[in-house]
Amino acid sequence: MRAAGPAAETELMLKGYGLTTAELYYRMPDHRHVLNSFIWQEYDLAPDYPELFHFIEF
Repeated sequence: MRAAGPAAETELMLKGYGLTTAELYYRMPDHRHVLNSFIWQEYDLAPDYPELFHFIEF
């Protein structure tokens, strides 16, 4: 869920959302010797984290 400013962030927090950060490590099939990292940060609902799992399934 994307926040569009300070007021939107406050509204999300009042609904129970919190800022969630995940650092993902992955390898590409054609470059197995290279380890890539990606940092994902978004407002999400704990403990189920629907936004995070939607991103991971993508």
